[in-house]
Amino acid sequence: MIILKHGVSTFGIRPELLLALVVVDAVYRKFNHDCVVTSLSDGQHSSNSLHYKGLAFDTRTRQLTASQKTELRDMSASALGKDYDVVLESDHLHVEFDPKR
Repeated sequence: MIILKHGVSTFGIRPELLLALVVVDAVYRKFNHDCVVTSLSDGQHSSNSLHYKGLAFDTRTRQLTASQKTELRDMSASALGKDYDVVLESDHLHVEFDPKR
């Protein structure tokens, strides 16, 4: 299940992000965990962050083991393909739609 952390804003998110959320949620389900979204178009990020363009989200990873986090990143990146960047940060998974042309 996709759960939004209290205060997360969905304002301005793009359809490409909705697809990515569904895909990443399916991977979380393989580990029997909910996909908790901690940031969408809100939060504090670098000034050129794709979060502010509705093209990035972060999910909570503290409920996963180190190996599960790596597997989450790898499986999500594989399922989403080359137009998405999937980055495992120290305390969350960052996903962004950033097609390279």
